[in-house]
Amino acid sequence: MKHNFRIMTTKRLISLLIFIATLNVSYAQGYISQTIQQDGLTREYSIYVPASYDGTTNFPLLFNLHGGGGDIASQIAIADMSPIADTANFIVVYPQARQDASDGNSFNWIPKVPGTFDDVPFFSSLIDTIASN
Repeated sequence: MKHNFRIMTTKRLISLLIFIATLNVSYAQGYISQTIQQDGLTREYSIYVPASYDGTTNFPLLFNLHGGGGDIASQIAIADMSPIADTANFIVVYPQARQDASDGNSFNWIPKVPGTFDDVPFFSSLIDTIASN
């Protein structure tokens, strides 16, 4: 009886370990939240790298931008491109716009009041950072 109990306990332990290993693999393919310093600001972005990416082949990089007043999480919720990236083999980046003081600090790519808002260097830095990683 004790022998059967040990076998059952061992089988359950092995099953649990396999389950945990599977969870770790599934989380490896997902969204990675990152930050980058640009123009004295900490800028956020989320990146999705398909499981087929192994670093030996170049993959295209696609930017998926949220609308004015939106954010990364809402953009992923309404326009998640990960299933397409998995089959078409590209990397998706969801950048966060900067806060617009002229619009109650909502996140906008283009400010409501003209100023010195210029996100071209931000996107250029993102491309360089992602390419080097």
